[in-house]
Amino acid sequence: MGNLATTYQNIADILSYTSSKDTLEKTLSSKAFNWDNIVIEGSKHLVLPAIYCRLKSKQLTHLLPEELDTYLKEITALNEHRNLQILHQVNTLSALLKTHEIEHVFLKGAALISGDYYDDIAERMLGDIDILISNDQLDLAFQLLKDNSYYPIEQTLGNDFFEHKHLPRLKTDSYICAVELHRKLFVSYKEDTLSNANILASKQTINHIALPSPKHLMLHNILNYQVNDKGSLYNSINFRSAYDSVVLNNKDHVILGTTTKVIRKYFSILGLFFEDFPKTYESANFTTWFYSYKLKHLSFYRIWNKILKLTDFLWTIMGRIPHFIKNKDYRTALLKDRSRIIKYIRSVLKNT
Repeated sequence: MGNLATTYQNIADILSYTSSKDTLEKTLSSKAFNWDNIVIEGSKHLVLPAIYCRLKSKQLTHLLPEELDTYLKEITALNEHRNLQILHQVNTLSALLKTHEIEHVFLKGAALISGDYYDDIAERMLGDIDILISNDQLDLAFQLLKDNSYYPIEQTLGNDFFEHKHLPRLKTDSYICAVELHRKLFVSYKEDTLSNANILASKQTINHIALPSPKHLMLHNILNYQVNDKGSLYNSINFRSAYDSVVLNNKDHVILGTTTKVIRKYFSILGLFFEDFPKTYESANFTTWFYSYKLKHLSFYRIWNKILKLTDFLWTIMGRIPHFIKNKDYRTALLKDRSRIIKYIRSVLKNT
């Protein structure tokens, strides 16, 4: 694939609200421009619809090869249709929770499309609908959804022995998305600003939907990637998260104030490709130098990520050993579920 940094810069320039349109047009017009790399990486990062919408907004879709234009137009249309269905589901869930006076806010992608944060609803690709619920109403909300066509998806044994940030995922045959009711935003990471009480106390209502404040939306987007998705561990960028930050900053001009090391690390990586954020949030350091090095040396990048993945997996296993020794029920459950666990371990080792 060559220098991945070049592909990443091209994607960032397409998504950015501050990049030069003239410079981008000149880059995309080159006969040597590699659209295949844009599609491959855009697909990995779940931003192909966003790329097409931003090219359309910048009036640059005429530069796309004809077949690629047709392809991107089709998947963007499909994503628009899906998001309209999700938006209908969000409105139905919102009405249900309000009727029963359950304190809540919608999170992540569901919040962003409900709050009209994107110029085009087709831009954002979503998985589940995430909802933060007041702790004392969590069980009530879970039962309420079960009484309204939702049913829990079978969980792994870890759900019975370790605390999760959300209850078991709820699925329904009536709507397109599964729903996760959150008791908190992180398993062990502490961020007082993003406590349930703070988020619910400062929520905003847009289009009759309860959403976190702009600052909380931005902080959660950053830390969800850095902590829950382990972006900080892998020292990398994810363009879906990056574009969400770009959109939030462009619309609300969020001022974060004092930032932690993990947040500065996030913006430092984004600062390699985007100029949409205040420079005070970022700094050139070993983190940025090392990431640039990895992008230019892909063989090393792949080996390094495999080492990190294996180390992280082994660290998790080591953390479970005390539970295995002390908890008889956990030992029994592991032995009963050993076929699945052995299969999972083999898949992790195979992929590293």
